[in-house]
Amino acid sequence: MQKLLTEIEENKLKLIKVLKNKNSKNEFNKWLKTELSYTSNAIEGNTLTKKETQLVIEENLTSSSKPLKNYIEAVNHAKAFDKILELIENSSNIDEKSVLDIHKTILTGLDDLNAGFYRNCRVRISGSNTILPNPLKVPELMENFYKWLNENIDIEPITAIMAHLKFVSIHPFTDGNGRTARLLMNTILLKYGYAPIIVRPTDRKKYLNAIDNYQTKNEEETYIKFMLRILNRSTKIAINMFQVEDNVAQRELLTISKYAKHKGIPTSTIRYWVEIGKIKPTSYTDSGYMLFKKD
Repeated sequence: MQKLLTEIEENKLKLIKVLKNKNSKNEFNKWLKTELSYTSNAIEGNTLTKKETQLVIEENLTSSSKPLKNYIEAVNHAKAFDKILELIENSSNIDEKSVLDIHKTILTGLDDLNAGFYRNCRVRISGSNTILPNPLKVPELMENFYKWLNENIDIEPITAIMAHLKFVSIHPFTDGNGRTARLLMNTILLKYGYAPIIVRPTDRKKYLNAIDNYQTKNEEETYIKFMLRILNRSTKIAINMFQVEDNVAQRELLTISKYAKHKGIPTSTIRYWVEIGKIKPTSYTDSGYMLFKKD
């Protein structure tokens, strides 16, 4: 595990360097808004494709072929992601108010009666033998959770990963626990310069089994190693989005004016296409100028 942690720390430094460029950071957050909404909701059974998720978030476009609930979930998650960026920007502590606000955003228009409120009924996890806490104990358990979190917040990234595990094991809400827990975990990771953990739909079985293994057997090592591997994977993906690996690759990229000339299209058109998301720069220079591949 130590070798993996060392690699994560090394990749974290690379990511921080890449995201010093303001344009890269903005593109990164824009990508994350869709990526996290798509993957987190897919884990919970949402059937939207990544493209459908992007279209409803960025252009408010829907299709009659999918339930309206799926689109609301996508938009709500995107709004909740904006909220965690505000928390990070303002260096705010993660407390009860911020968590309830995130949960309320996730369930608005889906379950307004329970949005932003702890559960007052017993719940069970489908397919699991885990016995979740009595609802009467939830407020006290969550109070202890916030205390633990803010006392251990500097021990990264293990604290973020364990915060997710402790949260879903308390299961404080009737619905939206997983989405809230993943956003909470990723708030901590992003705050301290890490990439967020992107749990893909293909990870779902191993992810849920790792959580269940802790909840039924109190065995956390499998879960921690699994989440660390995903964190490292997510970090590499983020770095590769923007980092030009070598000087040869750098020389093969074109500035916007050269790219426009190569394609026979006005520079203003290229800028507009970038603005609306039709195309994306391959990378940016340290000064923030866009670079494009010929193809």
